[in-house]
Amino acid sequence: MNDNNPPANWADRAVGLGAGLATALLFAASTRGTGLAMALAYFSPLPLLIGALGFSPLGALLGVLVGAVALTALLDPALGIALLVAFGAPALIAGTLARRAFPVKQGDSAPLPQYVTPGALLTVLCALSILLAWIGVAILTQHYHGFEAALDALMKLKTPLDEFVETLKKMSPGLEGAPVKRWILWAAPAGVAASQTLLFAVNLWLAARVVDISGRLGRPWPALPENLVLPRIVAPAFVIAAGLAFMGGLIGALAAAFAAAAGLCLALQGLATIHALTRDNKFRSFLLSALYAVVFVLEPWSLLLLALFGLVESALNLRARRARRLSSKI
Repeated sequence: MNDNNPPANWADRAVGLGAGLATALLFAASTRGTGLAMALAYFSPLPLLIGALGFSPLGALLGVLVGAVALTALLDPALGIALLVAFGAPALIAGTLARRAFPVKQGDSAPLPQYVTPGALLTVLCALSILLAWIGVAILTQHYHGFEAALDALMKLKTPLDEFVETLKKMSPGLEGAPVKRWILWAAPAGVAASQTLLFAVNLWLAARVVDISGRLGRPWPALPENLVLPRIVAPAFVIAAGLAFMGGLIGALAAAFAAAAGLCLALQGLATIHALTRDNKFRSFLLSALYAVVFVLEPWSLLLLALFGLVESALNLRARRARRLSSKI
């Protein structure tokens, strides 16, 4: 047994169980539809991630399973399934991978613990979010016997989206509502994939910080500006998916979901690169404050610019070049 991954005791399993139940409770509360409920939904995976990272993945799994069964029996079977698929499985996979040490043998020396890198963890979250969006598309396509038929059926439903489209029409009287609504419905899988990726990235970071501060993380906490490096395959895959998205239809929707999630990962890599490149700049605090202000004001266009910068980093390795320059001066 690797000392970096000690077996959990019964107290740890009990905490993990409670964390899984807490996630189920937050998820149930988030279905109320209020603003507070939406905030609860965003942080629903946090207790589960803390339980899996710092205590017991098995206990966390049992907790979320019990919570899903309770939601199924007391409220709606669909809620139990949604909890497991949308929050439970991704959180457990990410939490388990983040804490796990894999022994890597180097020559004749004893095996050294090798941890999953932040970039690889983010890529896993991205892949899980894309899969979730694709599953949703597949369910709708199967139910309505075709993707276009599913869009036609959804166009006939009265939802809060209609109010949003009407607001847009008031702002721009010449705007046609039906094409806008159909495009938003077509792009919904992309929104799901990107938002789920960001949701889990933020919650995993928060969970890791909480567990690290408590001394239970069991692995070195990496400096994200220097270590959030995506696998090389992400950048070309994003470019190809972005091109395929212009095909429209089912293929375009699936490709757009992939491109949106991968693009968000590249944007986070671009943001990390800016943090790293400004590390020794005396105006760093001002520059980063201005950057975040621009990101929030110009979102989503600012995310596109950050994604492009993330592509540049993937191609040119700006952080590695800076590190080599600094080491050569020592």
